[in-house]
Amino acid sequence: MAERITAIEALDHFENSLAAEPEKAREEVPAVARFVAFLGNDRAMADVGTADVSRYVREHTDGSLEHIEPLRAFLAYASRLAFTDENLVPALQLGPNAGGGRGRNAATELGGNAYHVTFDGLKRLEQQLEEEKARRPEIAQKLREAMADKDFRENAPLDAARDEQAHLEARIRDLETRLRNAVIIDEESKGGRANVGSVVRLLNLKTDREQSFTLVSPTEVDPANGKISVASPMGIAVMNHAVGDEVLVNAPSGPVTFRVLDVQG
Repeated sequence: MAERITAIEALDHFENSLAAEPEKAREEVPAVARFVAFLGNDRAMADVGTADVSRYVREHTDGSLEHIEPLRAFLAYASRLAFTDENLVPALQLGPNAGGGRGRNAATELGGNAYHVTFDGLKRLEQQLEEEKARRPEIAQKLREAMADKDFRENAPLDAARDEQAHLEARIRDLETRLRNAVIIDEESKGGRANVGSVVRLLNLKTDREQSFTLVSPTEVDPANGKISVASPMGIAVMNHAVGDEVLVNAPSGPVTFRVLDVQG
């Protein structure tokens, strides 16, 4: 089931994913914006079908790669983030391999770089990126003030400002990479197996006690609300397992065996 998101909201997400590639954004975003205007800004992406895509290509483009490639990139992005119910790339009629493994197989296409995240986590990533970028003027001002001291040999404030700037830019690059490689796995594609967004109930076979938690991406971890990372020992153990499977968790106190009792979502 696709996320209920409008065409203009999907365009905003797509543009944010290109933040680290400004030249590509300048080339692709205007073309996608024209497609979004054709659909209607408030049109739900879940309601967009192959007929809409085919009609736009037929009536509003000359079929050239220059006009079609931005649409392919946008529709592929919308598919792997579950904005659409199906992968609409084939409707562009670019050939038998045009889909490029997007949509449900996005993780494979990304060559192991896929960053699995819930839809709420995706929005949080975008918010974090905006907040970090908003700090750039503050750091720039610190650098200007520190450089006002002409003696650079022993200028601790300047060194501190440069370190802060380097750490900030590293965080921004990391967030931009995660957004470019973001993949939302919907319930249908999980096939009943635990993955990001799943609520998992386990039975400790040694203590006979049950526990439940929600699997989330590393940026969404919230132990107080039962959200654990897919990169944690428990997350690694239960990923892609279904009801009835027994999993071995490498806990700090030693290996512990659990049985999967339930997987929701």
